Amino acid sequence: MKLRGITAAVLIWSCFPALAQQNGAALYSQHCAQCHDSGNKDIRAPDRSAMRSMTFEAVLGTITSGSMASMVEGRTNDERAAIASFVTGKVAGLPGAPGAGGGCAENAAGFLHSPDGPRWNGWGADVSNSRFQPAAVAGLIPEQVPRLKLKWAFGFPGAGGAAGQPTIAGGLVFVGGSYRKVYALDAKSGCTRWAFATDAAVRTAISVAPFVGAGPPAVYFGDLAANAYAVNATTGAVLWKTRVENHPAGRITGAPTLYAGVLYVPVSSIEEATGSSATYQCCTFRGSVVALDGATGKQIWKSYTIPEAPAATSRNAIGTQLYGPAGAAVFSAPTIDVQRQALYVGTGNSYSNPPTETSDAVIAFDLASGRMLWHRQATAKDS
Repeated sequence: MKLRGITAAVLIWSCFPALAQQNGAALYSQHCAQCHDSGNKDIRAPDRSAMRSMTFEAVLGTITSGSMASMVEGRTNDERAAIASFVTGKVAGLPGAPGAGGGCAENAAGFLHSPDGPRWNGWGADVSNSRFQPAAVAGLIPEQVPRLKLKWAFGFPGAGGAAGQPTIAGGLVFVGGSYRKVYALDAKSGCTRWAFATDAAVRTAISVAPFVGAGPPAVYFGDLAANAYAVNATTGAVLWKTRVENHPAGRITGAPTLYAGVLYVPVSSIEEATGSSATYQCCTFRGSVVALDGATGKQIWKSYTIPEAPAATSRNAIGTQLYGPAGAAVFSAPTIDVQRQALYVGTGNSYSNPPTETSDAVIAFDLASGRMLWHRQATAKDS
């Protein structure tokens, strides 16, 4: 019988863990060690000790269809499974991903109470990212804080746990995790009302809003494969999914912001990590903001933080062609200026030469058209 795909790889390496360890060590050294064993915390790569606490399935998913897929591009499913076995010291479990457990006895037909009650919505609590919570909204006053006690705890499958800030609305807690799931939990008991599977880990906070049109309340978020999602907040059913960036290193780390029926999605990348290889043609990613129709997920506009496209520049010491300008990723949630009908984002550093004036900067875009209105750089020539 011929076995195919990831399931076949899981079965094969479950039978031969010693061989997986041997082959995995060589593959890890070739594709992964340059970042994970470097000791450089700026790369944001977990070290070997951290990866030993992860599940085989979580690592396999990350290097198969998640944020690290580009690092092992061209490798077979068996080889990816060997890497996952080597770094975790584990082999595959039973088919299927483990659930979070603790499901609610009954699923509510809607929110437990009005979404306008006690809440913390999205990353900044409002479209201006004030991160301020009036006591009347929070239902909590300073004098109560010293008397707070643990009421319940939720255990994430695998390792890594919550990767994004929780959102509270309508008596529910919405949170994404490194195990490629978004959960809706009952705020009173912690039981799971639904779990939604994503293509990659979710690091963003989650925004809750009435779905545009006559549909149900929706939650909006992005994953590390550069997908933006709209999901039914009551049932966990997908309403739409849109990939906003085709670059293999692209990802969404900042929370998308919903305003006036439009979802504004910040786009970042991990190309600095892939660029650490001397054979990699660094770099071709540009940060951007993408405006999507909140009802359909269709793109309205996409504006890059670096207006000019990357072009060939020089070659490195071993002759690899280099490109630039690149970088200026948008790692955080956009801020909406309702009065000026503008959107503000902060950008990261340049990835390669030549440096650009829009890296390490604050940039304003027009809400309707995406036209860059102005930029103000904080650190120049950070390439």
